[in-house]
Amino acid sequence: MPDLQPDAIPDLRAHLLSDVLPFWARHGVDRDYGGFITHLGRTGAVADSSEKSLVMQTRMIYSFAAGAEIGGPQEWLNLADQGLGFLVGHLRDHGYDGWYWSVTRRGGARDDSKRTYGHASAAYALAEYARVTGDSQALASAIHSASVIADCLADGEHGGVIEACDRAWRPVDTAHTMGTHLHYLEALLALEEASGDVRFRERARSVCDLIVTHMVDSGQRCALEKFHPDWRHNSELGHGVDYGHNLEAAWLLLRVDRAESTPAYRDTARDFLDYVLRFGLDAKHGGVFSRGPLGRPAAVREKIWWVQTEAVVAFLLGYLVLEDRRYWDAFLNVAGFCLGCLYDGEHGEWFASTEEDGTPRDTYKGSAWKSAYHITQACTYAHRYLREIGEAQSAPE
Repeated sequence: MPDLQPDAIPDLRAHLLSDVLPFWARHGVDRDYGGFITHLGRTGAVADSSEKSLVMQTRMIYSFAAGAEIGGPQEWLNLADQGLGFLVGHLRDHGYDGWYWSVTRRGGARDDSKRTYGHASAAYALAEYARVTGDSQALASAIHSASVIADCLADGEHGGVIEACDRAWRPVDTAHTMGTHLHYLEALLALEEASGDVRFRERARSVCDLIVTHMVDSGQRCALEKFHPDWRHNSELGHGVDYGHNLEAAWLLLRVDRAESTPAYRDTARDFLDYVLRFGLDAKHGGVFSRGPLGRPAAVREKIWWVQTEAVVAFLLGYLVLEDRRYWDAFLNVAGFCLGCLYDGEHGEWFASTEEDGTPRDTYKGSAWKSAYHITQACTYAHRYLREIGEAQSAPE
C-alpha cells in the first residue's frame, strides 16, 4: 500500500470516547423511568418527552456497549444494561410477541405495529450487547428477534422481508425497501459474530443476492430504493438515488465478500462507491450530498449526519479491499468534513445536518432516528480498518 501520511488521519476512536458518547451519558439517559430520552435539542435539553422509539432505544444500547468495548468507562455498560431492562420490560409485546414500534416515556404502548426495521434494530443491538458482555439471555433474545422476522415478516412468495404488520401480525405494508433489507443484513452479520452460527451468514448471503439481483439499476449501476411486492422498482416512491444507502450497501456487501469471496458482491459494491464518487461527493466543501436524480448530479445537497458515517466506513473498507486510492482520499474528505462541520465543538455530539457549505442546518441531537448509533458504528469500524491498513503498511514487502 502507498504511504498514506498517518499524521493526516483523524483519531475517530478518541473522538467517539471524548466528544460523542459523553454527551449521551450526560443528557440521554432517562434516570426517572429508564431507557433513553428520544428527542434532544442542541445543548442536550429534552425537546419532547412524549415517546420512546424502538429504533432509538436499541441503538443506544448498542452505542454504550460498543463504546465500552473500545475503551470507554465501565459505567457505559451499566447504561446499556439499564436500557436493556427498559427495552425488555416495556417494548416487548408479551401478548403477541415481537417488539412495539414505540412507547410512551413511562413505557406504555404508543404504536404497537410490528416493523421489520425495528425488529432488525433490536436483533442487532441485542447481538452486539451479548457479544460484548457475554450475556446469554441477550443473545437468546437477539436470536428470537431474528426468528420472528423469518416467521412473521418474511415474504414467502417473492423473497426478502416486508415492511410491517399490525400488532397481531397481519401484514399492513408488503412492499420492499433497500433500507430495511440493509438493516436486516446488518443484524444477521452481528448474529453470526455473536453466536458463531453460520446459518446467519447463509441468511445474510440471501439478502446480498437480493441486492445484486433486484436492487441495482442496470444502466447506472447504483442502488435503487423502493419496490413493489413482486420486486418491480417503484420509481414513484424512490425520491431519486440515495447516496447513503449506496454507501451502506457497499460496506455490507464488502463485509460479506471478505468472509466468503463473491465477485458479484465485490463488483456491485465497487459500482455503488463509484456512483457516489461521481455524483455525491463534494470535492469543494467536503462530505457527501443527500440524493439526486438517476444518473445526474445531486439535487438535494444538504449533508446529513448518517450519510457521512456510512461514507466513512464504506470508503475505508473499499480502500482496504479494492485498493483504490480514490476511496482513501474520499474517506479523508468525509472524515474531515464530519469533524470540521458536523461536530458541535461547543456542546458535543454532531448536528443532524448542514447546508452544502457546511453551515449547520438542523442542530438537534436526538430523535426517533438520530442517536449515537451511526457515529459510534462509524468510529469503531473505522478504528478497526485503520489498524488493518497500518499493519498492512508496516508489513515487509
